[in-house]
Amino acid sequence: MEENYILSVEGKQTVEGSSDKIDLQTMASYVKKNGSRYISYTEYDTMNPKQTYKTTIKVSPDNIVTVMKGGTEKHNLMLEQGVRHKCEYATAFGMISLGVFTNSVEVDLDDSGGTVKVHYTIDVESELASINELSINIKEAGKSVIS
Repeated sequence: MEENYILSVEGKQTVEGSSDKIDLQTMASYVKKNGSRYISYTEYDTMNPKQTYKTTIKVSPDNIVTVMKGGTEKHNLMLEQGVRHKCEYATAFGMISLGVFTNSVEVDLDDSGGTVKVHYTIDVESELASINELSINIKEAGKSVIS
């Protein structure tokens, strides 16, 4: 797939009142298949920068967002408004089981790009671990910024 879109991802995580934010901007592919939209991009392994892996964000027609991440920290994270899903998360130290409850999902995507915003919590053994916000912007390379 051709990476001819610009992807901006902003993630905010709050743990015990302390917040941390990540920003990522990269080239990505963006396609529509069987009614779902797929955003795919390459990331570098944090433990080995020479190692790359593919991350794909699937947005289904009913606004379920699934983040499928490869590499040493392989996982599938399903974000569905009002639903708690279990997620097996692979780390360098082994697998962990997480609960993911999605408070809200806002999707505004069309054939040229758009935005996805998700608010969700993560729990470990039913104990709140973090409050999270994910904001995704996708636009054709060379087009004006989507806000």
